[in-house]
Amino acid sequence: MRLIPVKQALSMMENAATAKSEYGKLTFLTAKKDRSLCLEHDEGTVILHEQGYRNESTAFTVDSEGIRECKHAVKQAFKREFPRSHKVYVSTVK
Repeated sequence: MRLIPVKQALSMMENAATAKSEYGKLTFLTAKKDRSLCLEHDEGTVILHEQGYRNESTAFTVDSEGIRECKHAVKQAFKREFPRSHKVYVSTVK
């Protein structure tokens, strides 16, 4: 795991929400590692897992409408889970 700025993490997560992502699973954790966001690619779907303030998983399809909804959900989840963080830990699986 490495520590990166939140703005870089948000753009990395938005790019991973697309169908042509190079990551199979992308996870972000706070410094205390008590909150996390995970974006996972499955066959034809992208699953967003939130753990911390909300403990829920949301699945999106890999069409243009689903990708747009996924990017919006990622931005909202980042604001909710990392409100005062400046840096987050990132873990990737290809």
